[in-house]
Amino acid sequence: MKNEALKKEIIEWLVHIALAIIVTLAAVNYICQFTIVKGNSMLPTLQDNNILVIEKLSLHFGGIKPGDIVVLRIPDLLGKGKVYAVKRVIATEGQKVEIKDGKVFVDGEELQETYTTGSDTFATGEFSNIVVPENCIYVLGDNRSPEQAKTAVPLVR
Repeated sequence: MKNEALKKEIIEWLVHIALAIIVTLAAVNYICQFTIVKGNSMLPTLQDNNILVIEKLSLHFGGIKPGDIVVLRIPDLLGKGKVYAVKRVIATEGQKVEIKDGKVFVDGEELQETYTTGSDTFATGEFSNIVVPENCIYVLGDNRSPEQAKTAVPLVR
């Protein structure tokens, strides 16, 4: 009798642990996750070592819109063992982005970017005048100093 009660209690514990693992995995994969900011590309909005809770529901229900801050998995564009980048969405598919004289224009209108460092925005080549392709977003960091410009990831496919 004692052995059966012990077995029952062990099974109950295993069921509770399994449910906790399933709920945690579902939450991390579909609802939210924690991340730590590494670097200064989002100054002054986000500082190095800020801890963020990234919600994932907007992606499924509302979509991504200009002004949103996103975490992108783009190891092939970052190099140096980095996998994720935190950036601000400047434009979405079909919008025309043009960077000229240090200013960012979307569909011909200059963005009023109160969140940046106040530095001019630098972009060269195809990223300085582009219509955002289908299923893509155009992103920049808030820190637009020349040191950050060379590490910015302006387009994500």
